[in-house]
Amino acid sequence: MCTLIAFWRSVPGYDLGVGMNREESAIRPSEPPSVLEGTPIVVAPRDCKAGGTWLGASGTGLVVGLSNRRGRTSGTARSRGQLVLDALRQSSVPAVDVFLQREVREHEYNLWNLFVGSRKELRFFRYDGEIGMARGREGLNVLTNDGGNVSTDPKVTFVQGLLAKTSSRPIEEVIRALQGALRTHAPGTGGVSLCVHGTGGGTVSSTILAVSNADPGENVLLYADGQPCSTPYRDYHEVIRRLPSPD
Repeated sequence: MCTLIAFWRSVPGYDLGVGMNREESAIRPSEPPSVLEGTPIVVAPRDCKAGGTWLGASGTGLVVGLSNRRGRTSGTARSRGQLVLDALRQSSVPAVDVFLQREVREHEYNLWNLFVGSRKELRFFRYDGEIGMARGREGLNVLTNDGGNVSTDPKVTFVQGLLAKTSSRPIEEVIRALQGALRTHAPGTGGVSLCVHGTGGGTVSSTILAVSNADPGENVLLYADGQPCSTPYRDYHEVIRRLPSPD
């Protein structure tokens, strides 16, 4: 179960601060964050098998993240990671809404959830055979495989307990809090883990991304190419600073 944690319009100097653990097969290859080809500029890690991504930021001011919903699995469905890349090329959150409506009419997809945020709006989209949307809120937001801010999801409750007092802290403290949360293991059987260990899979990478509301030079991008409990985060500031200044 992938987990995305987002602070929206609450961290001083930053429109968005995001931390995400990706859960996947341990043998599925991927590449660390880079500037991807195309217009507008997109910064994202990349899935080498299908060519898409699970989290990225774009020159249009968007941050988009993906979690897979449980349900049907079709081998002929279009890549959900490619859907994320296409969403990142849109001009705004409402434009992503229009784009997604068209996509699910024109292509087959396995089920998904999307986090789509900018300085102006934050929305969660879900596709469970039909498109649904819920708006995010200022402060702490959580995306899991069940969707965005699902109050009945134990993982959402767990993250809220860990980070409820973090929303308005300076970015350095927020980053440390996100790192600590994303490294969390369940204390016992049946507990909630954000860093998941499993046979053949589990948490395979972890990303922390923050978008300044004034200066791209203050953007933050950290990436652990492995389980964050044992893999150091590497600084990709020189990549994320290439995003243009916000409007």
